[in-house]
Amino acid sequence: MCLSTAWELDPFGERKMLCEHVAGLSVAGNTVTLTDLMGNEVSVSGTLRGVDLVKNTITISTAPAAIQSKANTVKRYERIREIFNTCSNSQMRDVDIWEIETGDIDAAVEEFCRGKEVSCEKSVKPDGTVVFEINADGLFQRVSYMELGG
Repeated sequence: MCLSTAWELDPFGERKMLCEHVAGLSVAGNTVTLTDLMGNEVSVSGTLRGVDLVKNTITISTAPAAIQSKANTVKRYERIREIFNTCSNSQMRDVDIWEIETGDIDAAVEEFCRGKEVSCEKSVKPDGTVVFEINADGLFQRVSYMELGG
């Protein structure tokens, strides 16, 4: 059985988990209702942005918030996520590159810090790139954020 996790995508590009183990979804106007495996419902005002059946994710854009001070701190970043291969004699790694907008990269990296045993070390390179080295249940990842100009 494949159940999904629903994520709220706010106007600043930040993701927040809304509901896990989603078994049902309905849309009525600008309200998206999620039903989990136990029958609990979560409703959110927004627009369904996507459903990825392979990754078991649902993304919902929420209505813009009237928070001007936070909007002024939102920056664009290139985010590079490297997942290191644990197989012996293999130097390969999976690499994903995104362009994101966020006002808080510490919160943005939390989606990669899930598991029972998680460690995360943050460092800042001289060029301003922020690097997180994450070990989540033995899966080693490096997530880097480089601010983009313009």
